[in-house]
Amino acid sequence: MTTDTDSIDWHEWSASTFAHAAQNSTPVLLALGPAWCRWTAEMDQVVYCDPEVVRLVRECCVAVRVDADRRPDVSERYTLRGWPTTAFLTPAGDILGGGTYLEPSLLVTVLLQVVEAFATRGDEISTAAVGQVAYDGPVASKDLELDPAAGQWLEGQLTTCFDQTWAGFGTAAKRVHAPALLAALLGGQDGGPIQQKEIVTRTLDAIATRGLADPVEGGFYRYCEQGDWSAPQVEKVLTVNADLLELYLSAARAFDQPEYEERAAATIRFIHEAFADQDGGFFSSQRADPTYAALATREARLEHGSPSVDRTVYTDASARMASAYVMAASVLDDSSLLEFAAATVDRVVTASYERGHGLGHVASGAPVVRGLLTDQVAASEALLDLYEACGQEVYLDMPQELMAYCEHEMWEDRRGFRDRSRLLLADPDGPIGLLQEPYYPFGLNCRAAGVLARLASQLEDVRYRTLAVRTLASQTAVYQQHGLDGAAYVLASARIEAVDCM
Repeated sequence: MTTDTDSIDWHEWSASTFAHAAQNSTPVLLALGPAWCRWTAEMDQVVYCDPEVVRLVRECCVAVRVDADRRPDVSERYTLRGWPTTAFLTPAGDILGGGTYLEPSLLVTVLLQVVEAFATRGDEISTAAVGQVAYDGPVASKDLELDPAAGQWLEGQLTTCFDQTWAGFGTAAKRVHAPALLAALLGGQDGGPIQQKEIVTRTLDAIATRGLADPVEGGFYRYCEQGDWSAPQVEKVLTVNADLLELYLSAARAFDQPEYEERAAATIRFIHEAFADQDGGFFSSQRADPTYAALATREARLEHGSPSVDRTVYTDASARMASAYVMAASVLDDSSLLEFAAATVDRVVTASYERGHGLGHVASGAPVVRGLLTDQVAASEALLDLYEACGQEVYLDMPQELMAYCEHEMWEDRRGFRDRSRLLLADPDGPIGLLQEPYYPFGLNCRAAGVLARLASQLEDVRYRTLAVRTLASQTAVYQQHGLDGAAYVLASARIEAVDCM
């Protein structure tokens, strides 16, 4: 918490913070955004330094700042139309209202309105806010079956959404639809539908040669605002680069095209230079700086100064990149990449694991948020990748323990896995507001089903296959609602089918 009288007193997200707001009958101002977001940084540097904003917040609110990457469970529930989120909450943690970026004058106006309303109708507002947003799980089909037509459905989605002019999907902003591209890649090899191979190759070529790729230092930006892959949002995020590294490696393996190997190798050089921690693990992101990104030479960029890198080592993101490095070691025939993947997984497990309580979210520094599904699933995927690459039993033992923890603390019949433990280990002093509501993430449940199917295959244990089917079946009723992202369901279904074919 800051103590300078000329600045806002920022508090951590905690039950004690909200209890302080309740004791003083004060609304909570929530500033939510990731470290890589330049507009989040500008809110901090411009809006939250405005003297009138500072005065009003200090006098009338309890201010809470949350890094969206550090607390994905908070971000999932409280992000309002994007980052930065500027939200006003009751002392119970319910949403009163809010938006994204607010200029100082507008934030002053909104602050005055919220403070006046809370002062005159505080009890009424707090009562009305309770339960206004519900996070419920999907309604599983009664027979808990998988959809055998999911692959056909996805083929139709791929064909319908593919941009014939510029490649990628849709005609507006372009982002990496990694599960969809991977599913198309798997469908387009070995004599599969020719249009699926075209979808993959044209899209990967557009990503490599147009605005999403950084032509100077390598790596990839987060997404492009225009349908022709121009106007990139120039932050670099570890997980996006992991997804694309894996896609280029998979394409190199499936289609025997050397240029994809070369692109993968160049991506690794960037990652190792910008994101790899010498002790194992990977830093999470590099902040957007459009002026820096527009400079066309390394020399010009060096003179300007590099954008800041968030040096936090997150368990899920580092494990995701470790999985990509395991694949790269095989495709590029480079054992050093396998060694670094192993060092990464060893680090995040050693730093954050607590017996009976799974992995923590942060493998560098403190505090450690614990009990999130994303970390258990991503680490289990990486551990299984390492086991399949080198056969060491330790890499097979830990995924069993992590998934047992998830089953015990996060599983709910017919709904799948919650995003966080029921033991509330992420909040030692209790959950706040919408964190009390269960949330069942679609993509993570599909990936968890894939992990369970792989365990069934490696251990020849039908119980894991049964749980994999039940987990994925919890998403049968909703996977089509996710559009192209529904490809995660198809990929997990293929994992389960592979168990049956063994």
